[in-house]
Amino acid sequence: MLGLGGLIGQLIEDARSLAQAEVDLLKSKAFALLRRSRIAIVLLLIAACLAFASVVALMLGLVLALAPLVGAALAGVILLAAGLAMAALLAWLAIRLLAGPARKPEPETPA
Repeated sequence: MLGLGGLIGQLIEDARSLAQAEVDLLKSKAFALLRRSRIAIVLLLIAACLAFASVVALMLGLVLALAPLVGAALAGVILLAAGLAMAALLAWLAIRLLAGPARKPEPETPA
């Protein structure tokens, strides 16, 4: 029969084993999800590449369309500014979404 110290030691050892088993289970689930999602991830990357190529083609078309009106260099600068402005707006929106909703400051309680 174990004494109180032995029981506490066994409890700590069991808690460590349980925590390690939980971590191993979560790793296993994550790798299983990754294996199942591998093809979907590849397809998403291909879709992103095609979308990028389409945007490049659109910008080139817009430069060619604006070139007779304002010149090729100015058309490139105009589309560069517009593209950077859109990219900045999208980045700002993404950062706001990642930051989560604005938190209200908690009222201070006098001590």
